Amino acid sequence: MRRVIRLFPQRRQAINSEQLPESYARSPEGQAIIRLRLSSPAALLMPFESFPINFGKEDPEKDAPVLNLNQDFVDYLFARIAELGDESLLLRITLPAETTDETADEPASKFSAQALHAAVQRYFAYLESVCRQSLKKLAWDAALLGLLGSAALGLSAFLEVRNAAVETGIGLLLLSQGVTVFGWLTFWEALANALWNWRPLYRQLRMCQRLQLAQLELAADVS
Repeated sequence: MRRVIRLFPQRRQAINSEQLPESYARSPEGQAIIRLRLSSPAALLMPFESFPINFGKEDPEKDAPVLNLNQDFVDYLFARIAELGDESLLLRITLPAETTDETADEPASKFSAQALHAAVQRYFAYLESVCRQSLKKLAWDAALLGLLGSAALGLSAFLEVRNAAVETGIGLLLLSQGVTVFGWLTFWEALANALWNWRPLYRQLRMCQRLQLAQLELAADVS
């Protein structure tokens, strides 16, 4: 029964600009601003991760490193995007004033929006590729299960006709029923993949694409 209910989720109403929560301010270009306050640039990353030297300024011909973003940060962004619908986004990250000081001499205390933007874009580009691979695997599994289920149901129908024409023993009857159950379960799994299971992955893929397009603004915390 739960599977049946999942196939018919409640429709979510699109959130228009008049329904946006008051916490979402607007940029002069009309973008919805997502405010993020960090104690340091490293707070953007998973524990034990760090920004390499000259991160975001590498040779474009070389493979750029992908840093793992903090999972709480990623979940927070996904939750905000779900609230904002199709709004264009501006990520406004606030850091302590000394961290964003462009006149500082030490690389550890000098940080730019370019590096943070590169970290966000690269991570969500990687996550998008993972979602695409998962969707391809899900589609392949759905096709394979559908063929397997159809074949099992065809065999079940053949056995049923044979059992009706010729008197058979209990073993063949149990085999026929087992094949029928297996066929319907397999076919149902393929149907669930085709109708429902792909949706969360596709939704996450679209969120990753939007976050890659989002602009990023770095602000200093003067409080």
